[in-house]
Amino acid sequence: MVSKISEKFNINKIPLYLFYLGLTIELVIVVIDRSALPPLPDGQIYRVTFLLFALKVCLTKYTKKEWIWLILFVLFTALMYFMTGQNVALRAVFFVAAMRDIEIKFAMKYAFWLSLTGLLIIVTLSFFGIGRELMSTAVYRDVPETRYHFGIGHPNTFFCMILMLLLLLLYCYHERLKAFGYIILFAALFGLNLLADSRTGFAVCALAVLMAAMFYFFPHLRQANGVYFFGIFVFLLCIGFSLWVAYISDSGDLWTPGHLLERFDQILSARLKAIHWEKPSASGRMGEWTLFAVNADYDRFFDMGWVRLFYWFGIIPGALFCALHLTLLNVCRKEKDYMGLMMIVVISVYTIAEPQFISLYLGRNYLLYLFGAYWWLMLGANGNGNYNWWQIKNWTKHN
Repeated sequence: MVSKISEKFNINKIPLYLFYLGLTIELVIVVIDRSALPPLPDGQIYRVTFLLFALKVCLTKYTKKEWIWLILFVLFTALMYFMTGQNVALRAVFFVAAMRDIEIKFAMKYAFWLSLTGLLIIVTLSFFGIGRELMSTAVYRDVPETRYHFGIGHPNTFFCMILMLLLLLLYCYHERLKAFGYIILFAALFGLNLLADSRTGFAVCALAVLMAAMFYFFPHLRQANGVYFFGIFVFLLCIGFSLWVAYISDSGDLWTPGHLLERFDQILSARLKAIHWEKPSASGRMGEWTLFAVNADYDRFFDMGWVRLFYWFGIIPGALFCALHLTLLNVCRKEKDYMGLMMIVVISVYTIAEPQFISLYLGRNYLLYLFGAYWWLMLGANGNGNYNWWQIKNWTKHN
């Protein structure tokens, strides 16, 4: 009996079990947050997932250079934690490091199917009047509107979940999609938007489908460096525009009726000026930022995601986060990971107006999977692990 159990339970797979247990908990937290269930004690649960990922790291071998970089990032994010009280950056470091020796595409497929199951349960319950309503009538854009949100609570939040699932679907299964598959995807998104009327969500989902279709119909673009450099340009443009809006957000003369910026803001449902002029003020303007966000109020929410990044985490961590994205984009260029490029560009554009990927929930940010796949390449390591943490003393014995 013992031998049969030992055959089924491979002790060498304990690190794998630890990682997927932590990932499962993080993903379930996101689904519950979108449902009508009572909120979970996130702080306590985050300690559990942090411990699971940390144990996975402790049982994993890394190269000398990887251990050095990992220690530096742990020290930096620990400093952020002691200064702000927020541990999401520290948790993210261990989450990404724990992906060493994990088959990344399998992890993304696992996240896709688990998240899809959670969404379908919420939608099904809403059809039977359980949980949140299927639709609601409220003042969304200064006028009463009836919009479907399928039990999620808000049409934009519903389309955010659709976008997250779409990105995973395209990354993991794009090779199976034919021309007709892209047509069906676009038609399904268009039909959903007729009910939800989420302009930003639909536009960004359409961008994702169009980019994936572009790589399908024009496969030579997958190898073209110019496409990746254009993606880098788009990312910098998104950051630059967000920084500029945060800088001028308290300039009242720019938000007068008829001004170009005011008209553009109306397209985005007044998200831009809301970072300062919303009452009470969300204090997202650049003048409120500090080097390490020591005065940030995490109970104040506004929609501009890149602005929230610098407000919530500070100028130095925000700049480092953006620099890491640029490094990741460059690795995608070298590895010709065109679907990784698609994910980064789409999320960058979406994060101008929406904050879903700048969150205290690790399960919301699917770019962490890409960081997990490529972080050793980003840091210039060879990826062949030699040392567990207790073998660090042996560094001097090897090159």
